[in-house]
Amino acid sequence: MYANTKLSICKQSKRIAHKTILYLWHPFPKKHTCSIIHLRNSMEVQKKLLFSEGEFDISFERPVGNDAINLLKANSIGNQGPVYRHLDTEEHVKNLVNPTLISLRKKDSLVGMGVFCNLEVKVDNNPYNCFYIRYFSAAPEIRGQGFMKKFGLRAMSLIRNGQHGKTIFYASVEAHNKSSLNVVEEAGYEPIRKIKTLGISRFFPKQSNKIRSAQTPDEQKRILQSLSDFYGKHSMVQFTKIFHLNDYYFIEEDGQLVAGCQIHRVHWIIKKLGGITGKAIVALSPYIPLIRKIFNAKKFNFLALEGIYFVAGKEKRFLELVEGLLAMHGFNTALAWFDKECPSYHAICKNGNLGLVNLFTRKADTYLMASFVDMDADEIQKVKNCPVYISSYDFT
Repeated sequence: MYANTKLSICKQSKRIAHKTILYLWHPFPKKHTCSIIHLRNSMEVQKKLLFSEGEFDISFERPVGNDAINLLKANSIGNQGPVYRHLDTEEHVKNLVNPTLISLRKKDSLVGMGVFCNLEVKVDNNPYNCFYIRYFSAAPEIRGQGFMKKFGLRAMSLIRNGQHGKTIFYASVEAHNKSSLNVVEEAGYEPIRKIKTLGISRFFPKQSNKIRSAQTPDEQKRILQSLSDFYGKHSMVQFTKIFHLNDYYFIEEDGQLVAGCQIHRVHWIIKKLGGITGKAIVALSPYIPLIRKIFNAKKFNFLALEGIYFVAGKEKRFLELVEGLLAMHGFNTALAWFDKECPSYHAICKNGNLGLVNLFTRKADTYLMASFVDMDADEIQKVKNCPVYISSYDFT
């Protein structure tokens, strides 16, 4: 129900390099604790009880344990609308940036969980310290009983009330997931941005000998500067997964960078799509030879793109790069996520052949929900007005 909800909390950063402290204080009739949580540069095993209610305990835990990973692996994502399973969960969780688990346990058994991560983001080139909830997930035994809704609201309240000073809270929730939208709205969030899914596919992708991977420090420095300039007027900008596994690739012309992107290899199972057409696609796609090359519900493998860059007027070079990467890595489909008002999104849609898969993905919208504390009207308006940068690692 909540597994595809990503809740984020951003607190204006003063570039404190070594640690950020959250003070969580919540008195409850049965138990109460004061927890000081050091989130940065501290990966030792930690567990702190936040509160108890009846036979349930909610705790802060670090690192994310195997029982949490197993719960995520066992669960599907989505409720209304698309329903799917991530097959890369264990590897994905182990590579999250500074992850922390908020657990809901019943007699020491994990029955609900949320995972949030700590990193720095930029809004219009101004740095903020950021926490985003990457997962909400519930065990089958408590689904449909209201426990997860209560836990989700309580977890959001714990984090929100633990912040002091100017703070942004935001969550990305799939547009079809009405139950999660309702919970996040009940927690005091409003929709401020819409995220679009862009699909690029080729039945027979062509190789390109122009593609290079960013290996040297000089190449990586130049690419990061290009990306910083390219997304300078965006919000929630962070490049923590750029160069992950040395998988940033680019094309140059006359020694100048003209197109680039980071790839992540992703493997899903699609269990449900909305509507009559969606049901037919899920049922038939594994058995139609050409269609299953770009979309196979039983084995949906794709490249997730982020850190997308191209020089104005060179959109076709970007698509050449993506097609070459599909051929290089043995895939037929790539997905990327953009703010609806991101200029890059419209430039790619206008100037290139995206392929058949975009017909399946273009309506898979996500809302960015936000809430603000101790911020003046101009600051809030800037967050609302700037298109957001999307890391595909956070969406897969």
